[in-house]
Amino acid sequence: MKINLQWRRALLAAGAAANVALPLGWFLYLARDASPPVAMLYMAAMVLVFVWFASVAGIFRQSRTRLAEAHRRLHELAADADGRASRDTLTGVYHHRHLMETLEREIARAERVGKPVAIARVDLDWLGSVNQAHGHGAGDIALKRFTLAAAGALRDVDIFGRYGGKEFLAIMPDTDLKGAVIAAERVREAVRREPTPDVQGRRRLSCTLGVAEYRKGENMRLVISRAEANLNFAKASGRDRVEAG
Repeated sequence: MKINLQWRRALLAAGAAANVALPLGWFLYLARDASPPVAMLYMAAMVLVFVWFASVAGIFRQSRTRLAEAHRRLHELAADADGRASRDTLTGVYHHRHLMETLEREIARAERVGKPVAIARVDLDWLGSVNQAHGHGAGDIALKRFTLAAAGALRDVDIFGRYGGKEFLAIMPDTDLKGAVIAAERVREAVRREPTPDVQGRRRLSCTLGVAEYRKGENMRLVISRAEANLNFAKASGRDRVEAG
């Protein structure tokens, strides 16, 4: 690759030199026997030719720069549109379809390379009570605070999104069950620091999590079902806790 690039640069340099040398040689050939006035005319003509070449080259450079900038901008707009299309409109985290596509890819990768992947089903506690006591606007604020706290407690490589309603899902690549429980506890503690309108004596948000690690040969629905079973057990045990298995 480096050799090819060096050859290309050498060819471009040779072409640029030829563009100067050939017209100059032609001028010297024509002016060799010409009188001074005619030689001056040749000189003026050559200057005009060089100016014209320089202006055309400048126009081409500007056009190429503008095309490159337009291409970069189109790429950014396409990436932004794709990102928006995969996000939940209220919370800004990934929506259900993107989560399922991502989990399917991660399970396939885990099968292929033999590395672990774990998930956590996460429910925001008492959202219905917030809506009843303070209105859906307060519930929306609670959801936004919850998602910011939960997503912020996860790694950059983890995927966090809205599974549906007040239900969320975290996908943790290259993470076994022990590591996923540690991450889930980190999420729970981060959410507990977020304030919420007073509901049944509670002034802080809380969430309940069910964690499961993918087992070889399982499909996507099975690992989600195990995480949901752990989530339901945690809810029955009083909420604001992590259960794994």
